[in-house]
Amino acid sequence: MEDKYDEFATAHNDLATNVEQLSTQLKNMEEKLIDMEDRSHRNNLRLRGIPEEIPNDDLPSFIRGCLKAHAPEIPTDMLLIDRMHRIPKPRHIPPMVPRDILLRAHYFHVKEHILRSCRTRARPPEEYATIRIYADLSAATLRRRKEFSQVTGALRAHGIRYKWGFPTKLIITKEGKTTVIQTPEDGEQKLQGW
Repeated sequence: MEDKYDEFATAHNDLATNVEQLSTQLKNMEEKLIDMEDRSHRNNLRLRGIPEEIPNDDLPSFIRGCLKAHAPEIPTDMLLIDRMHRIPKPRHIPPMVPRDILLRAHYFHVKEHILRSCRTRARPPEEYATIRIYADLSAATLRRRKEFSQVTGALRAHGIRYKWGFPTKLIITKEGKTTVIQTPEDGEQKLQGW
């Protein structure tokens, strides 16, 4: 009888070890999948606030004008758009809010320059003032970044610069020193120490 219990205990321990290994593998696979999805969106921009009244035929010229207004130093011949389309609206968004437009910039450095200009430049002309430009990220990455909202809010309130790293982590630059925050809890502890 005692031998049977030993066998069951050994089998249980083996199963527990296997489950732990499989959980680790699953987490690693999820990380890789999220990374692959974000890399496939690498050149994408999401434009929010472009009125639905603008016909599809006029969208390319309107969007080029918008991008040029946000980043006038980019040469027109570098402002190439591979494709663009309106994306379906989530159910919780009111019907009068226009659908977002997703576009793929031909050059990654142009996309990055546009995003940088949107963060640092003064208000664009009135025609484009209501339009917001964002990087297109996977839903999982956006969810993870949202978990850092208290930390990023405190950083902005204190004028501390930060940027996002992959997988989702904060890279903070304070007084010339760079700190990497892996979890929201680490960020809150670090903020209390400052």
